[in-house]
Amino acid sequence: MGLLDRFRSSKAASEGKFGFAVVGLGHIAKPFLQELRGSLTCRVSAVVSGDAAKASAIAKKYGAEATYSYADFDQIANNPAIDAVYLALPVSLHREYTERAAAAGKHVLCEKPMASTAADAEAMIAACRNAGVRLSIAYRCPHTMPHKHLRELIRQGTFGPQSSLRIESGFGFELKPGWRDQGTLAGGGSLWDVGIYPLNAARFLLGEEPIAVEDASATCDANGMEREVRWTSVFPSGARAVCVSSYERDIPDTSRITGEFGTALMAPAFRWQEPYRIRGEVHNPAYNRPMEIKVRELDFPEFRLEAEELAAAVREDRNTITPGEEGLRDLHVMENIYHVVNIPGF
Repeated sequence: MGLLDRFRSSKAASEGKFGFAVVGLGHIAKPFLQELRGSLTCRVSAVVSGDAAKASAIAKKYGAEATYSYADFDQIANNPAIDAVYLALPVSLHREYTERAAAAGKHVLCEKPMASTAADAEAMIAACRNAGVRLSIAYRCPHTMPHKHLRELIRQGTFGPQSSLRIESGFGFELKPGWRDQGTLAGGGSLWDVGIYPLNAARFLLGEEPIAVEDASATCDANGMEREVRWTSVFPSGARAVCVSSYERDIPDTSRITGEFGTALMAPAFRWQEPYRIRGEVHNPAYNRPMEIKVRELDFPEFRLEAEELAAAVREDRNTITPGEEGLRDLHVMENIYHVVNIPGF
């Protein structure tokens, strides 16, 4: 590291903000870069890309002092301005870069789904535990008031003694050359890409772990990669969550809660580009009159909140609210769905 780099690194460290190296500068990295500019506790201190010109331009735009290629990624160990990495890479690369980041002594915020397989997820957890660094998975539900509000209403029995869900996520498109059309790179098809949202949201909203997968079906392409998947997660309370992930149709992201006393609909439910809206009505006999449920036009900086949660966990020496074990639970369910519908996997 040159004299100028050392000065910049020490200056960044002295600002007291938790520094992230953003690894991968594709679509999902954009909101992370944008939102961290408004954080009081976190900042982007470096970017990592295979395109040197792109890395330089992004670093200049977002005030990052350092750029790295994938080949020299391990040199982040020598940069004290980097406290953690944000992995915005194709799923199949999550394990490699988590292990390399842990070896460099850096904490990890990893995009979802956590890995291609449960075995890879277990290896990532072990690598971070052995290196003494935190591993957090970039789930949005725990950071947004609408999702937490619905979870609390369900917990209180507002919709009735037992609530059921229907959650859908998808967009129709023809796969173009890139990571999404390569199962070995993407981890899988629509289930891995957009199915992770309804799967994880059902677990979060109900506050339970599914005990079975029923009524699962899939439409696959000529290579055996799933285009659309439907399944029902069954929970210990008897609640059921009907979930859909699709590359076949442009399905609005929605979460619908239904119970004996009423319903509520969140739409959109997951797309960070759009504000959250919830509408519903409950006729619970515990209330004197019908209760209207209405949350409209709310934007939440989920990416910034995910980063700030990891920084707080490190500062307070505690686990994050979305640790690697949370990502592993989803992978177990996803692998079970693959088994039920007889998708060979990649």
